[in-house]
Amino acid sequence: MSFKLLDRYIFKQVLTITIFGIFLFTVIWISPEILFKIIRKFIFGEIDFYLAVKLFFLEIPEILSKTIPIALLAATLYVFDRLSKDSELTIIRIAGVNTLRLLLPVVILGILGTITCFSIYKDVMPHTTNEIKRLKGDIFQKHFVYIDKKQNEKPKQILIVGGYNGTYIYDIKLLRFSEGVNADTSLMESIITAENAVVKDNHWQLNNVVRYDIGPNGVYRDIKHLKETDILSEKSAKEAEQLLIYSTKRPREMNNRALEKYISLLASLEMPEEHRFVLSKYYQKFSRSFGCILFCICGVLLGISKPREKRFIGFTAGAVLVFMYYILVPFLDMLAQRGSLTPGLAAWFPDIMVLAVILVLIRFRNV
Repeated sequence: MSFKLLDRYIFKQVLTITIFGIFLFTVIWISPEILFKIIRKFIFGEIDFYLAVKLFFLEIPEILSKTIPIALLAATLYVFDRLSKDSELTIIRIAGVNTLRLLLPVVILGILGTITCFSIYKDVMPHTTNEIKRLKGDIFQKHFVYIDKKQNEKPKQILIVGGYNGTYIYDIKLLRFSEGVNADTSLMESIITAENAVVKDNHWQLNNVVRYDIGPNGVYRDIKHLKETDILSEKSAKEAEQLLIYSTKRPREMNNRALEKYISLLASLEMPEEHRFVLSKYYQKFSRSFGCILFCICGVLLGISKPREKRFIGFTAGAVLVFMYYILVPFLDMLAQRGSLTPGLAAWFPDIMVLAVILVLIRFRNV
């Protein structure tokens, strides 16, 4: 039997079902919630038809990143289940072809799926999600906090931003601590409030300022109204600006380069919980993409069965596996954030679970 002809046959069959599956799962995924919201906004006149269509297509890349692995699993499972039920797999074995050899075209298709998903996570999704936020006007951050520390890592001052819409920073509060705290001094040196702030090259400029100076006894000793005042050193000003900008975005809204910078910034500012969470999300871009290959292999092994074995067993197992794969993500994110799991393990755990299923199937299936 010609391996080339057999590989082409399997590749074509799996690819055809995969394309159909991607379309079907995308329609199912997008219809209940996203499409309803877009249609509702269009009917009530909140958006026009052009914007409604644009929002619809901008939502698709995020859904594709999930439907591609699922479609690959369903396609490989269906094709090899049919080969088993129609006794074609038995004929192939009689011809001297090892069943594991049939994985080659499937793995190639899985690699293509991995490349496609990684491209979506890396470049396409950050662009589309940011465009959706821009069109909806959702770029907004409330209650941003930056702790400016001394050389001994003790807090020097705390900057609190009440609101940020991507360009305008407003409702500012700055809490300045005393240099030395003892029985004769107050913890706070002054409290500054400002209407808005402008980020300069080496400082932040606060406008329409009210400064409350606090005496050693903890009572306000003076209240000053200033048109403007400068705060933060050059290093602190840049850190606070970067952290403020990144805080308006979710990890999926940043490309890999921006995400790497954000991770480094969180590490330098000693924000362990946020650092672990974002690092886990960064690793997920790789692990979710690689899942395409694992789902392809798993689909093949679930599809291989005896001719008289009931078909629903493999598909039920596949559905349960997909459900477990995605339902674990928020719990693993929480464990990574709290430090109960390392970010790498939390990100790759669903893939490890699928790999374990593959090893069990290889052990107990007649392959």
